[in-house]
Amino acid sequence: MKHLIKKISIFSLVIFSLVFASCEGDNDVETVDQTLVARFTRTINAKTITFINISENATSYVWDFGDSTTSTLINPVKTYLNGNYTVSLTAKNTNGESSTFSDSFIIDGCVDETSENIDPANGSLNWTFFNENGNASFDAFGNIGGGIVNNPVLDAVNSSCNVFAYTKATGCETWSGAGAVLNTPLNFATIQNKIFKIKVLAENQVTEVTLLLEENPFPNNNPFIQRVATITEIGKWQELSFDFSDVNSGTFKNMVIYFERNGVCDGDVYYFDDITQE
Repeated sequence: MKHLIKKISIFSLVIFSLVFASCEGDNDVETVDQTLVARFTRTINAKTITFINISENATSYVWDFGDSTTSTLINPVKTYLNGNYTVSLTAKNTNGESSTFSDSFIIDGCVDETSENIDPANGSLNWTFFNENGNASFDAFGNIGGGIVNNPVLDAVNSSCNVFAYTKATGCETWSGAGAVLNTPLNFATIQNKIFKIKVLAENQVTEVTLLLEENPFPNNNPFIQRVATITEIGKWQELSFDFSDVNSGTFKNMVIYFERNGVCDGDVYYFDDITQE
């Protein structure tokens, strides 16, 4: 009898173990990771960046492109000016949770000029110095150095590839400058855009810049009109304005640009670019 009871006990224990294991298996349900993760990669083509969103478990996105612009697209494409940028992606889920990922990069490529207008007969001037191997259209005089060169400082103000260099070489004349004879005179009785803008860069020192418009090229250059603006920073491009809005008559065929006019010729280097009318 004892032997039978022992067998029944062992059998019951086996059954209990199997039932317990079966129940334990039923509770062993595979879980899926729902962790919210924001992340992206990017590809760069010149100054255009394609952002590739590889976030996980997100339902909406907000991009901060680092230049005061934003987007809610999944995979946005953005074109930048030169500069340093930090881009942030904030991903959100349906529970109101959020995750943010950031990445920094530098854009420093120049922009090729493709056209320009140096003849007032074709509309407002847009002098870009796009052809470094062609006629610069501006002639340096008074023994200064001058000509089209590669842009030495690419920044948000001026990222074009070619600019005009102006060097007050030691021993030059104090009245030296860079001048251009226009194909068609600027007629101030008819033109609408009388504010001239020039992008300038001072390599060594701040100074005044003079824009002089003459009725005829040297030596018969009277009458003339001129305006003066001031460079305030070294090593950075600035856009200066020369306002001739109060001039209502006269035709001017010669344009002259002076840096530190009548100043000492001691090797100071300047650059100018993008002469426009507004």
